[in-house]
Amino acid sequence: MKELDEFEHKGWIKFEFDQRVARWANAANSKIISTLKNKEILKNNLTCQGTWFVGVDALDNKPDGAIGEISLTGPFESLMKSYETCGLHLAQVSIIFEGYPKPRDQESETSFNFRLKRDAAHVDGLIADFPGGPRKLKEPHAYVLGIPLNQAPKGASPIVVWEGSHHLISKAFQRLFLHHDPEEWKDLDVLEVYLETRKCIFEQCERRVLHANLGESYIIHRLCLHGISPWDFEIKNFNEGRKIAYFRPELQRLADWPKLS
Repeated sequence: MKELDEFEHKGWIKFEFDQRVARWANAANSKIISTLKNKEILKNNLTCQGTWFVGVDALDNKPDGAIGEISLTGPFESLMKSYETCGLHLAQVSIIFEGYPKPRDQESETSFNFRLKRDAAHVDGLIADFPGGPRKLKEPHAYVLGIPLNQAPKGASPIVVWEGSHHLISKAFQRLFLHHDPEEWKDLDVLEVYLETRKCIFEQCERRVLHANLGESYIIHRLCLHGISPWDFEIKNFNEGRKIAYFRPELQRLADWPKLS
């Protein structure tokens, strides 16, 4: 399949406008607008001095991704179905506002500079319980599906990816996990390997800006380094913020996580 070949080569794929995706996005946007009228939810999810609504599990979708009677369908379906996952979760709705990024609560100067200059680049699922602490594979995602919920300007903090970075991550982690049973993987501190590989990625892989319009969508490989770019200071008065719903279902088989396919 040409689509799958492109995805496995680059580590990401963007799908063109699809009316079914636009319909779902509009329904999801209406739902999140209603949710954000709850001031407690809004307050508890805002960070970076009010410039980022993190929105983990913020969208009350059904297990198949549907919003009410509107199903989650689109050009991404065949690629999604090629993975054995534990089903869809409540989607994260990440909303970025004008001025992003600003320092998070108690964020060090080093961490903020990485957010500002390196887009807070990361591989999903490799999590540290506290800044600078051991990093472990706690959430073995199958992929990252991103769906814009509104039409945002190109410079409104689009996601960025380091094209081909999943090849380097796969090689490094297969080597790391080689002599360990998959049941042990979640207890291993991967920080050193992760940081060394990330440095190589910055040197070898091209940073791609992945802007998507309403009705478009994209999938990012689970091993692909990605992040959020700073808000373009020339964009003013876009008060609703750019909104993207993310699905990151977990793999049924942990042993598949470091593989390219």
